[in-house]
Amino acid sequence: MTEKSETNSGTEPPSSHAGRGANLIVTFVTGAVIGAMTFWIASDFWQMTAGNDSAKTNMKADMAETETGAHSHEMMAVDGWALIPTITSSIQKDPVGGWNLHLQTSNFTFDAASAGLANVEGHGHAHIYVNGEKLGRIYGDWFHIGKLPTGENVISVSLNANDHSALAYNGKLLEHKQIVTVE
Repeated sequence: MTEKSETNSGTEPPSSHAGRGANLIVTFVTGAVIGAMTFWIASDFWQMTAGNDSAKTNMKADMAETETGAHSHEMMAVDGWALIPTITSSIQKDPVGGWNLHLQTSNFTFDAASAGLANVEGHGHAHIYVNGEKLGRIYGDWFHIGKLPTGENVISVSLNANDHSALAYNGKLLEHKQIVTVE
């Protein structure tokens, strides 16, 4: 008579060691991803709530999730161009929230595909500023601005060449400014 008994002698077949190693790698990678996500969320939260600039940071986030910065681009004179570009704009309150900016240009073509490339006469994009802070770039006739802070807000839109130089005629920036008062 032969007896079979199941006991664990402390040794396992080699295939089970490979499975244990794979499980260890999956556990390590999962932990690293969860740790990185937690750090990322915590650091974003800390940046939003830290310091005296938190209201300004939140205002920018409310307006749009685009680039920021002050007016700092070089100017490009368009005095010698065959056709001088012009810009005007209007802004209306969006019924759902924020504001809708409508640009009207002449002798100017919005050219998103050429941003950052060689300049072409009469082509480029616009830069939008709210209270002197750059909100982003505009590549067409319409732009949505999110929530604006209470009080008077200066909305400024400049025409820019492909290399981001601000266009100027007779030494004056080609831009349109308007004030939006939020109660």
